[in-house]
Amino acid sequence: MIRHLVMFKLREFTTPEEKTIATETVRAELLALKKKIPVILEFEVGINFTEGDAAYDLVINSSFSSKEDLKRYQVHPDHQAFIRFNKDYSAKKAIVDYEY
Repeated sequence: MIRHLVMFKLREFTTPEEKTIATETVRAELLALKKKIPVILEFEVGINFTEGDAAYDLVINSSFSSKEDLKRYQVHPDHQAFIRFNKDYSAKKAIVDYEY
């Protein structure tokens, strides 16, 4: 089994309300991937409530049967569309993939 973790730090927004809307928008787009990409076994999206320079805003915790399925997810057209969409929202991301 493969665990795929991705953390997103959103860009700066003018108001806290704008950031909240952006965070919920990105979260909804991410959650939609579960229904569109069959190789995803588990897919959880969390919104961080901790503030600070080291804090990220969103996290994906997902799992796949194999490295090959993770690759299928990464190149899937719907995932690629999310990456293009997310460029307007996220400033930084961190990824960890591991076998368990």
